[in-house]
Amino acid sequence: MGLAVDSGVLIQKVIPGGAAERAGLHGGNEQAYVGNMAIMLGGDLIVAVDGQPVTDPADINVLMDKHQAGDTVSVTIYRGRKQITMKLILGEARDANT
Repeated sequence: MGLAVDSGVLIQKVIPGGAAERAGLHGGNEQAYVGNMAIMLGGDLIVAVDGQPVTDPADINVLMDKHQAGDTVSVTIYRGRKQITMKLILGEARDANT
């Protein structure tokens, strides 16, 4: 898929006005297919949270369970080929459908 690294969690979509967008994270802008499944490429690729490697969404869940709203976490992403580390303040978890 032309990503800068071999593993991480690709952000396919951010909710307009949602916490990820307000934090400056980018979702994908180019549709591609993996087998029969459509995915969005071009978004940020999360590779670490608080210095801990992230290889799948479950890793993020485990790391976030150690935090609560208001905590600051360090998130390392690749945006294209550029590595960026951001400090993000966690908000309250909400249902993505609300």
